[in-house]
Amino acid sequence: MNMLRLSLIGNLGVDPEVGVTQKGTPIATLRVAVNHQRTDTTTGERREQTEWFRVRAMGRLVEPSQRLSKGGRVLVVGRFDIGHYQTREGEPRVSFDVWADDIVSLSTTRESVAVRTENDAGRPASSPATSRPVPPRRTLPAEDPTTGADDADEDQDLPW
Repeated sequence: MNMLRLSLIGNLGVDPEVGVTQKGTPIATLRVAVNHQRTDTTTGERREQTEWFRVRAMGRLVEPSQRLSKGGRVLVVGRFDIGHYQTREGEPRVSFDVWADDIVSLSTTRESVAVRTENDAGRPASSPATSRPVPPRRTLPAEDPTTGADDADEDQDLPW
């Protein structure tokens, strides 16, 4: 089976919407805007372009996804699905859907949300953005201005 996987970094256009499928499975829908700049080849002018993606999150991803909010920056990793449909006026349209495996909040809020599914073996799926916790930063002591000595030599237990 062939599958198109992708990673998106963008901003939520609206708060996540939560519903249930016909079988009663919870599902969250997120609308993610991804901005990028392009150079117009005729004028040489740089223009910002926005692409919108509909992200679907099911199962364990639904509850933590509800803590995300409009404007928040997110990383989404999942399966890409391109759909075709017609508007009520009969105009053809294309939809870009992502079925999420991982969703990570990149916003600078106090509580960061990291969501992931499990692989077939029941272990958490790996993701470069969420696979290892970041250790707390440690600062070195400042130089003592009265002696000119640096107290950093005393801190031999530093991890670096």
